[in-house]
Amino acid sequence: MATAKVHQIQVSDMMCNGCEDTIQHELRHADGVTRVSANHIEGTVEIEGDDTLDLPKLTDTINDLGFTAT
Repeated sequence: MATAKVHQIQVSDMMCNGCEDTIQHELRHADGVTRVSANHIEGTVEIEGDDTLDLPKLTDTINDLGFTAT
């Protein structure tokens, strides 16, 4: 049984709830992801997932959406 882990990605240019929704919608369907919560006020995306979660790939996905993720 895989253990859930929580990771946080900094996203410097989310400006509104629509930005949060865009990121959450895209990451929610990624392999290994069980929960996504974006917060434009704090500039963070919290991702919970199992051992198959590929954090660098998720960061690249956020960047591909036009945001700056680190």
